[in-house]
Amino acid sequence: MRRFLYLVASTILTISIFYAQSGFAETSEELKDLKNEVKAIKERQSAMQKDLQEMKKLLTSRAAAPAAPAAEFKEAIINVQSAPSKGSKEAKLALIEFSDYQ
Repeated sequence: MRRFLYLVASTILTISIFYAQSGFAETSEELKDLKNEVKAIKERQSAMQKDLQEMKKLLTSRAAAPAAPAAEFKEAIINVQSAPSKGSKEAKLALIEFSDYQ
């Protein structure tokens, strides 16, 4: 009796596995669409890699180029006698903020 039940169970399991897989199978048109999508993705990826290589070349060429000379420092004297201020009038450095409160 056990052998018979085992045989029936294994037969049902085998049949269900083979028939269940055919339900998941895709049509050839769906496979072609998927292949085309993968191909398009690969083409976009290679285009992005080429763009990245060009960017790397530009960045390395900029790094290799000599830097522009820095502008000379010129002392600026600004009269703030009548302006509202905080701190000592004899300070060696004045920090001036220009702002608009609108």
